[in-house]
Formats: sequence, C-alpha cells, structure tokens
Amino acid sequence: MGIEKEGILAEKKARLWLKKKGINNLQQIDWFFKSDKNNKYYCVESKSRELFEPPPFLGTGLDINQLKLRQQLLKNLGIDTILLIFEKNTNNVYWQFLSILEKSEYIDTKNRIRIYNIKSFIYESL
Repeated sequence: MGIEKEGILAEKKARLWLKKKGINNLQQIDWFFKSDKNNKYYCVESKSRELFEPPPFLGTGLDINQLKLRQQLLKNLGIDTILLIFEKNTNNVYWQFLSILEKSEYIDTKNRIRIYNIKSFIYESL
C-alpha cells in the first residue's frame, strides 16, 4: 500500500474513531491557509466537475450539507471558504468566497446541491 492510500485509510479510521466518541459535526477541509495579505485564515473546498447547464444559468456549486458546515466556520470562527472548481476536461478554473456566492444568484437542486451562477466566480485558466 502506498503512502497516499495509507493516508486515506488513516483519515477514514480517524472519522470512525471521532464518531465513536460522539463527535458528529465533522468537516474534512481540503486546504487551510493563512493569508499574508490580511493575516486571516481561510479554508479551500476544491472540486473537479462539469458545469451545471441552463436553465436557469450556467453554474457550479457545493453540496448543501457541506455548505452549512462551512457557514458554521464563518459564523463561529470568522473563517471563510474559497470554493475552487476545476472544470473537467478543460483548463478552466473558477473560484470565489462562499460568503460572496451566498449573496449572489443561486438555485438548490433536488439532489441538494447549491448551484451558483458562473458569473459570480472569478475565472482563471491553468
């Protein structure tokens, strides 16, 4: 077993261990950093996916359960989340702070995914 698979296995074991201890409000954050520009901490939620097709608009988003957990980080600790999307089969990268996305245009799908209008994201190319 390689080091990556061992790490994934350890993370699964840690989740089960924490749940057994009665800890249920778990968040697995992809990245966490402190900005040199403003001395604030941020977490990053990264996704690789195809864009949501209209109607009503071209967009992308986040599972609502994950969103609620990230909103708790902002409310309780002042830690905002950057939603970082790598569009599949392209060099397109879209990102934005969840606090800004929540003030923008969005829809919730029947699968409990919050889709934000792609116009609300900052676009970059790899």
